[in-house]
Amino acid sequence: MQALGSSLVESQGLQAIPPRLYVKNLSKNVNLLCKSDKPIEDCSVKIPGYLQWSTADDSGLPSGVGPYGDGWSKGECGVRLMVVKSANEGKFFCNVTVGGQVFQESIDITLTVTPEPTEIEIGKDTEISNGGYHENQTLTARCISQDGVPMSNLSWYLDDDLLDSSLLGEIQLKNRTDSKGKTLVTVEQELRYFLTAQDNGKRIICRASHFAIGKGFYRAFLPLNIHFAPLPTPTVDIRDSPHEMINVTIKANPRPSTSWYVKGQTIEEGLTNGPYQAYIPKDLGNGNFQVILKINEPTEQTELIELQATNELGSRTYVIKGSKYLENEIPDDEDEVEKGRNGAVFWLISIWTFCTSVIFTCLLR
Repeated sequence: MQALGSSLVESQGLQAIPPRLYVKNLSKNVNLLCKSDKPIEDCSVKIPGYLQWSTADDSGLPSGVGPYGDGWSKGECGVRLMVVKSANEGKFFCNVTVGGQVFQESIDITLTVTPEPTEIEIGKDTEISNGGYHENQTLTARCISQDGVPMSNLSWYLDDDLLDSSLLGEIQLKNRTDSKGKTLVTVEQELRYFLTAQDNGKRIICRASHFAIGKGFYRAFLPLNIHFAPLPTPTVDIRDSPHEMINVTIKANPRPSTSWYVKGQTIEEGLTNGPYQAYIPKDLGNGNFQVILKINEPTEQTELIELQATNELGSRTYVIKGSKYLENEIPDDEDEVEKGRNGAVFWLISIWTFCTSVIFTCLLR
């Protein structure tokens, strides 16, 4: 049951509480009250679904209806409907006598209608290819909650985070009349959200809250599959027990193809060339891919090793230098990007990245 109206309807000190009531069919113990600021001398009510006016006391009310309120002497005259049925939809009236004068107030009773499941529509100006969204574009999406009474309340989320109202358009309402003459309300709202690679794997959620829905709301989900070229900041780890393993985690979507270049040799993913074994990238989820080069011979210090990762959006080369030191040999002035430890042995890892894509070329250090 939902009462609307933040301020009470007043007429010569008489108030209807609530002035408008939305209620589910077959709701129990629904209260309707007329309240005066002075003692009430007489009160009669006209309840939708009943033909006659009734005196609002124990003896005058029909079956299934009881008195409600603190009593006429305290300025309250009301009724309690034990069960609200479709016949009770309409306008409730109360005629109240105060100081020898009769005043009338009313309450609109409307049965709720559960809206259709919530939908999200993607705008035509949003670029989609191969099931994914291009990064660095504005996604336009529209949330629709259709044919409810009263209107649903819409809210937008990115995963569990409420999206800022500055990203949302105005609420739009559309009414239609059903076969029973009831006015149904459709609510729509547009979202404009700028997509980046960091949004990959997240979900945009539109929630339509409506008290006629059993759990209180419907939700529509829009998974974000963002396509982007390999990013410039990989995670690198080097292990050397029993053989050196260069483990690089790359962010890209879709999956990049990879190749390694070391000592004048190119090793394509899934292949072995001499002591070098290149693994096929392993999908870790959400655009993270693990790429491993195994070196099946002992080395005291690595050469410069290049890893190239390429997908349909661009190519990036990672230049990796790993220098091995014992714990007491680490130079204080080494400008490393990462440190990896293996027992008493440390690796000082330096990384350079070069990238090319369909629209730009860059050098990053």
